[in-house]
Amino acid sequence: MTLKTRGNKTAVNGARILFGRIVLAYCHAKIKRYKPKHDTFILIANHSDALDPVYMLYAVKKYVRFVISDHLVNKPILNLILRKISGFIVREREKPSSAMVDDVLKSIKEGVSVAICVEGTITPNGETGFFSPRTGQLIKDAGVALITFRLNGGYFHTPKWGTGLRKGPVRGSVVREYSPEELKEMTVEEINEAIRNDIYVNVFDDLKKNKNEYKGKNLAEHVERVLFMCPHCFEVGKLHSKGDYLTCDCGYKVELRADGFFYPLRKKLVFDNILDWDKWQKEQWKERVLKAGAGELIFEEGGQRISTIVDRKRKSISENAILRICQDRFEIVLNENETITIPLDTVKLVMSISIEALLIIDQERYFYIKTHKPRATSKYVAAWRYLIGKDYK
Repeated sequence: MTLKTRGNKTAVNGARILFGRIVLAYCHAKIKRYKPKHDTFILIANHSDALDPVYMLYAVKKYVRFVISDHLVNKPILNLILRKISGFIVREREKPSSAMVDDVLKSIKEGVSVAICVEGTITPNGETGFFSPRTGQLIKDAGVALITFRLNGGYFHTPKWGTGLRKGPVRGSVVREYSPEELKEMTVEEINEAIRNDIYVNVFDDLKKNKNEYKGKNLAEHVERVLFMCPHCFEVGKLHSKGDYLTCDCGYKVELRADGFFYPLRKKLVFDNILDWDKWQKEQWKERVLKAGAGELIFEEGGQRISTIVDRKRKSISENAILRICQDRFEIVLNENETITIPLDTVKLVMSISIEALLIIDQERYFYIKTHKPRATSKYVAAWRYLIGKDYK
């Protein structure tokens, strides 16, 4: 689905530049502006910050149409802003990705360039994540120029898992513009490799190199939305944050400082950063999930707020349910007498909608799941993928 801008392109470009300057001033961001060599192109970037689309649209001195997720369309203020500064293509989750690809190619055919944060979601751990290998084929099929754009600093400036804005540098610039002629000579795999090399960021390597700091309050608050396994006791769901501190029920405790690294307070430090901790927990979680016997309970978590989705409208069915992931099914325990069973062989999709909202779709139903306290939805997505024979990156 493509939603066009309100107003002519001249007015839209003016609004984009004005809004971009306001955001850059407020966020202390430095974004290099760039004039593309080609009239039509696909602009691709990493995704480290909720404000990445603003930075990208400000940087490129031409009108572009942005690809966004459908849940953002339902946010009136964001919808209005995006309609003022850019038209957009909606990636609808209930439809195959080919529908979004068709919309992108249609836009290109109309002579309107397209911008994509190719990971599809803001990085939770500070490293540029997985993107679809079909991206290279999209570039091939479009037959226009490719511009790669790298953003850095946004991860700790407005962390996906955190609360509030931190003061620290944000930088963004075009890495390279590939001509249609260059792309024609490249394979799909070579295009994907070029994109990954151009947009890759490991925020912790950069922090060690540049010694940047991101100062603010409650620096560790809600980091358990990403980190769910304690590296000391190996328990899942026992981590709790408050202020600058992350603590496990076993007594393990670390402090997250403005330089982006953990420091020990109790017991020996295991990991000094979120990325290394997250990579370790994924491997441990995979091993635990795949060891589960037939029908065995793997993990359960209470305090779940369950809604069903019909015609994009949510209807609450429980404010305090239990969510279980078992070797062959999900279970949603609504009360002592009612449990919803979702066999894994009927599940079409499990995904994190936001950092703390989970969506489970089977052949007939949509379940939207949130909690009363912070928790990592990624453990459910990862477990589901492991159990159906897929990897989780």
